[in-house]
Amino acid sequence: MDCCRKYINGWIFPTLILCIYGFFTMMRPSEPFLTPYLTGPEKNLTIDEVTQHIFPVWTYSYLALLFPVFLITDYARYKPIIILQ
Repeated sequence: MDCCRKYINGWIFPTLILCIYGFFTMMRPSEPFLTPYLTGPEKNLTIDEVTQHIFPVWTYSYLALLFPVFLITDYARYKPIIILQ
C-alpha cells in the first residue's frame, strides 16, 4: 500500500482526477438536441429567436461568470469550487 500512497499524495493523482472530472462535466450530450427542442412544439420558438436572443444571452452570461469563478478558484483552491458545482 505504500507504493500507492506515493501517487495519491503526489501531484499526478489529483491532476488526473481533476482532468477526468472536467471532461465529464463538459461533456454535454443534450446540446445537439437543444435547438430542435426549443423550436419544437413544446417551446414553440422560431430559429431566429433562438439564435438572436437565447444563445447570445447564454454565451455572454457564461463569459461574465467565467472570470469571477477563476478568481475564486485561485483564492479558495479547487475543492470548494468542485463541491459547489
